[in-house]
Amino acid sequence: MTSAEPPVSKRDWILLPALSLLTIGVIVCAVEISARILFAESKTTTLKCLVVNDPSTGVRAIPNTACTQKIAESKLVTYSINSCGHRAGMECGPKAPGVYRIVMVGSSYNYGMWVPREQSFAALLPEELSRRTGRKVELYNEAMQWGTPHSVDLRFDEVLAARPDMILWPITPMDIGSVDEVLPWVGPQANDPKTSMGVWQRVVTALGSKSPSQFVADVWARIASDLNKTRSVLLLQHAIFQSQSQFVTQYLMQPEASDYLHSEYSPDFQEHLKSFARYYADVQARADSIGATVVVALLPERAQAAMISMKQWPDGFDPYKLGSEVRSIVTAGGGTYVDVLGEFRSIPNPERNYLPVDGHPTAEGHAIISGLLAQALTDGTAPVLRAAR
Repeated sequence: MTSAEPPVSKRDWILLPALSLLTIGVIVCAVEISARILFAESKTTTLKCLVVNDPSTGVRAIPNTACTQKIAESKLVTYSINSCGHRAGMECGPKAPGVYRIVMVGSSYNYGMWVPREQSFAALLPEELSRRTGRKVELYNEAMQWGTPHSVDLRFDEVLAARPDMILWPITPMDIGSVDEVLPWVGPQANDPKTSMGVWQRVVTALGSKSPSQFVADVWARIASDLNKTRSVLLLQHAIFQSQSQFVTQYLMQPEASDYLHSEYSPDFQEHLKSFARYYADVQARADSIGATVVVALLPERAQAAMISMKQWPDGFDPYKLGSEVRSIVTAGGGTYVDVLGEFRSIPNPERNYLPVDGHPTAEGHAIISGLLAQALTDGTAPVLRAAR
């Protein structure tokens, strides 16, 4: 006959849950510390080299500056700006005799965010074009962070001043989604009175101006937002997004982010396309005044590239639709559109050539983009760059 086990004391009822919570806390802290080491960020940013508060030009770089930045998913990268305010890898000025000059405009993909300049497609493309055509081709890069279509139009006099033979404008779905924006939101400034209020004072103010249910909802939203900024969540996202199908499924569940992938656009996105058509028409007319060719290509974002490679997607979506819309706008305005989207069908898991969470192309992604653009520009679409026999 076995003796009965002694009853659990009241102290044990407190200690056991406390030890469990402590163990969980230690594990969570260890994961977060490890993730912070793995996904470290630099204290320096590219904002030191940028003017971000001038609505007459949009974001522009400060001439003769250099900045370094590392985000959680990238390496430490240096951004060197020439005397004209461009990350061009060369000085501005007249082109040499016999050189075919391409001036590239656009936003952060084209600027080469998070990769060394020599590994960006802005640096790789002219070498490939020169090899294919037997001509001396140079690419002067005037792309900029937050270089939306509106900003491109505002600063287009700089493009004309470079006397280009061709104006290359690779655009992304993000460019269309933020087509009218000029200045970005870069966070509150140190002297912003909204940030000087203490925590307790903010709580009291919120309780006095909101209903209890709204206050609780706002607190929960703030907690969720802070959790999403932890490195542990970033680590989890990296693990989940390694699966092509899981990543696409998660992405399509975000209505605002995936609007451009729908087979039927929302009224807001239709207005974005109309705005792009207006900016493009102005750019094309001004390029015509100096006899320069305007060439546009739509570069896919990570989810779009994955869907094209998968060759299947849910009903109600179409990763090719935006390319067709942009093609119609460009050709109707007298410009040249080159298609690279279809080539992603033959690239297995192209989403692996993008930063999983940030979404910008990696160095491998830039190499792929360079090759696809070189092929599209020399296949006869742009006759002056037809590949040499």
